[in-house]
Formats: sequence, structure tokens, C-alpha cells
Amino acid sequence: MILSHNDDPTLHDGFDNKDFIKEVCLLIKKCRPPKGIGLNGYWGTGKTSALLQVYFQLSGKSPYNNDIDTNSFSAEYVDESIIPIWFEAWRYQYEGQPIVALLNEIRHQMGMFQKFTDSTKKIAGVTILGALSVFDEVIKVASGGLLKHQIDKVQTIGDTWEKERYQQHLPGQTINKLLQEAINSILPEKDNPKLAIFIDDLDRCEPESALRLMEGIKVYLNLDNCVVIFGLDQRQIERALIKALGLNNHENDEHYAREYLEKICQDIIHLPLAGKKKKSDYFSGLLKEVVGEPKHQFCVEQIIKVTSMYDCLPANPRKIKALSNRIASMFRQQLSLEWENGPTFSSLGEEQDETSNLDKNAAICLIVAILYCFHRAVYEQLQKSPEYISTVVEYASSQDLNNEDYLPMRGIKPSMSVDKELPVNPSDSNVFRLHQLLIDLRTIGSEEILLFTNL
Repeated sequence: MILSHNDDPTLHDGFDNKDFIKEVCLLIKKCRPPKGIGLNGYWGTGKTSALLQVYFQLSGKSPYNNDIDTNSFSAEYVDESIIPIWFEAWRYQYEGQPIVALLNEIRHQMGMFQKFTDSTKKIAGVTILGALSVFDEVIKVASGGLLKHQIDKVQTIGDTWEKERYQQHLPGQTINKLLQEAINSILPEKDNPKLAIFIDDLDRCEPESALRLMEGIKVYLNLDNCVVIFGLDQRQIERALIKALGLNNHENDEHYAREYLEKICQDIIHLPLAGKKKKSDYFSGLLKEVVGEPKHQFCVEQIIKVTSMYDCLPANPRKIKALSNRIASMFRQQLSLEWENGPTFSSLGEEQDETSNLDKNAAICLIVAILYCFHRAVYEQLQKSPEYISTVVEYASSQDLNNEDYLPMRGIKPSMSVDKELPVNPSDSNVFRLHQLLIDLRTIGSEEILLFTNL
């Protein structure tokens, strides 16, 4: 049993997005380069894991070498005509020209791929070395003549490049032709071979760095054998572009930023957002992994049952992991935290039978954990004054969201007003999703809250 989940990317498809992964794989395989593809998702919704799964499905390999076990997974769309390249953009965001780091990484990974891949391609080894030497020359040009491929760090060339970038004569068509031919000479002799370049965490880069990398990709890698796949939060990238391009004084700055992004990414595909059942199933698997004591099994099952009845989880794997870790910690801190045959309540939307009866302590445990993870000000108020729970229950059904008694909730985004659902970001953890659950509970006593807030 593990004590806590981490946030590492995984090949495990927790939200059952296999159809989405298949769609992206087929798009990469069948598209006509040059091509830019964006996998768009909010922060924490699993973009890196989705990129990783696409990479694995196309190659049968992991870009993290032996750090991820691939033996438990099946690659169904392996295409030997594709060489995948993995690049973590945020690691190089403080370089003067991130494109230099990307070209270096492509050179290195293509060389390693060719070295360890059996091929019937009829070319001499010297041809491969010649192709890689073209990368050396392009890297030298891209860095303003300041780098050779043997140099590992590119930090020091930033300032000089900024000063000299407009003094260099870049024979663009010649460079692109040489680079395209160099890539072709290493690609497998298959129909429509291509380089698939996966760019992760572009949306976590500083605005200027994100812009430099996109500009560099457009200049150097807009080639007939290259597909670039970006993992990004479109909102964050557009905001970064607005800042980096100095569009703040334009009335249509969002439109201009989107137009710029669409020149880089011709297809932007949205990561599917999980519904109530998928979120509950994912949470169930996570919670059972970190709460393994047999005496807690009943409690865990009852908490999971509440999430299956109420849509109170964000569509965000990172946040759901944090919630499961918190509940596991609550059980560890108080080993006697267990209950059975306690008070129950029924969802007003369900028929009154024994299957619709829900455990009240399980619901309160879940509510307290959600407040702890996502609504800190409310949780701290409950720690200070447990009787404040009655105000939280009132807030759930209130029409006056500006009531002074609701000050700790002031920064929270409600998802309901009376019996009407409000439009909210489905993955945002700052959205209050406990309205219906609190309404159905009707009353919660301060002594019931104390059991879970004193942990």
C-alpha cells in the first residue's frame, strides 16, 4: 500500500480517454506535414499523461527511458515510419533561444533512435553522420554562430543572441532544405515517414520564452516531414501571447493572440472533460490505493458512494489525487476514525429505498476534505468555529451570495444559485460544488464537524 499519490505523468488512462488517444494517433499518422497540433486542456487535467500515452501508442516506448514501466500496457498504433521526439519546454524557458535547445534535443534523440533501431535502410553510416552534422550547422546559425553541438548548456548565448540576432543573414530556404533532407536521410524508408515532435509544458513558460520557441519552430521546423504536437492550456498560451506581443492596448487582443496561435497549431483538440461517473471511478481507484486498512473499508466505500451520487469533484486528476491523499491522511492521523451503522440521509432526487440511503459521516468527511483542499478560508473558519458549518449549509441554498456572513466564501465561485446551475469551469478547484449535497444534508451539527476538523 502506498501512502500518497504523486503527480507524475502516467500511461494509465484514469479517465478512459482511449478514443481521444486513438484520434490523436491517427491524426499524426495520416496528416500531411508541416503540421502543428495542440492538445488543449486546463492545468492539472492530464495533458502530459495524454502526450505520453500518444507517444507510447505510436512508438511502444517511453520518452522517460526506464522511469515508466511499459510492460503493463499495450501499444496499438505503433508506426515504424515515425520517429518521436520529446521536449520539455519549461526546462529551457530561460535560454536566450529555446529553439537551440530543441534542435539539440532533436539531434540527440534522432541519433539515439537510429543507433538502437534495426533498419533495412540502405545508407552508409557516414550519411547519418553527415545528416547530424547538418543539425550542428543549423544549431550554430540559430544560436548566432555561438554554439557547437558539443556544448551542453545554452544559457550563456542568450544575451549575445539578442544583440546580434538582426545582424545575422539567415539563408532561410537553404537552411530549411538542408534540415529537411537531413531528417529524411535518418527517417525510416517507409511510406510518408515523419518526425513527431512532442512539446510539453509550453503553457508553463514565461510569455517571452513561449513566443521565442513558437517563432523558432515556425522558422526552422516548418518542414514537409515534421509534425509538432503541443501540450498546452490554450487560455494560458493566449494570455502569454497577449503579453509577449504587446497586444494589451488592442480591443481585439484575444482574437489576435488566437490567430497567432492558430498559425502554429492548425488543429487544436480539446482533452475530454470527465463526467460524474468517470470522476467518481477515478477517485475510487485512487482512494482504495492509499486507504488499505480493512477496518476502514466500510468508510471508504461510503465516501465513494457519495461521489457517485453527487457531482462534487473537479474534472482535474491532479486535484482528485490531492483529495484522495487528504482523506488517507485523515484516516492515518486518527486510526480510530471509523463508523458503521451511523445516521443516513437520502438524495432528494432519488427514490427512497435502501440503496439511495447515504452515510452522513461519509458525506461530512468528504465535505471537510474538499474544504481543506480547495476552500482553505472556509476550512480555517470551521477549525476556529465549528458552528460556522450552519452558515456554510445556508450558503449552499442562498440567493444572496454577498451576505456578510459569507465572507470566507467571498472568493469562491458558486456552481448553483437556488436550484439553478451556474456556468463554471469544470476543472477549477475554486468552484464550490457542494451545494446539492449540503442542501440534502439539511443540517450538520458542530460536534459532527469536530470529528473531522481536529485532524
